[in-house]
Amino acid sequence: MDQNQRERPAQVRGARSHPAKVSQATYWRRRITVFGAAAALLTGLSWVVNGMLTASSTAGQAPPAGSTGAAGPSPSHVTSNPAVQAPSPYPRSSSAPAKHRAARRAHASATTLACARDSVALSVSSPQYFYQPGKTPLFTAHVVAQASRPCRFNMSAKVLSVVVTSGARRIWSSADCASGASSDMTTIASGKPAALRVSWNRRTSSPGCDSGQLVRPGEYQVSVVAGRMHSRTVNFVLGAKGVSGP
Repeated sequence: MDQNQRERPAQVRGARSHPAKVSQATYWRRRITVFGAAAALLTGLSWVVNGMLTASSTAGQAPPAGSTGAAGPSPSHVTSNPAVQAPSPYPRSSSAPAKHRAARRAHASATTLACARDSVALSVSSPQYFYQPGKTPLFTAHVVAQASRPCRFNMSAKVLSVVVTSGARRIWSSADCASGASSDMTTIASGKPAALRVSWNRRTSSPGCDSGQLVRPGEYQVSVVAGRMHSRTVNFVLGAKGVSGP
């Protein structure tokens, strides 16, 4: 009995020193479970990384021109009409923007030379040559090109003036109180005269816009002056009360 009792603990210790064997089916079930969990974890990490990269790329781009979101100010001119198309890179001349046509005209004017003294002729006209008391005299200064090629002439009212005289006495000039720029270069072509219209308040004037007194009825002369160029003188009459015109 004592020997048997001594042998049993030894057998038990021997059994505990060797772990129990796992069946092949259980082994592969555990492997598949581990592999599935690892694959799910990798898939989740891939989604997270792709989402972060997409958000970073979107944040670094400017919003499109037609976007109306609150992330930035909307363009000042926005059209929602889908029929509106972008302009053709080769527009027809009839549909060119006005600013492009103006730029072409400015370029053409810049390449045109200024008019020489003998290439233009000045003249003056009036709708009538007898003015009753209280009627305002009206005059038009004409600039006509005499050369075959167009040229540029300064049509500013400060340079091209209508002058009223009485014999040798200077009475009034439209340039004495003219406003605006001192340069108004206009292209003058043959057969297309330029014109400047002015009115006279029947008062004397002097350089510096000093308006004098009313002139008396009588016969006066009017001409156009531009620097050293002069037109022919034309006579007109300011009528007196009770005197009828011709």
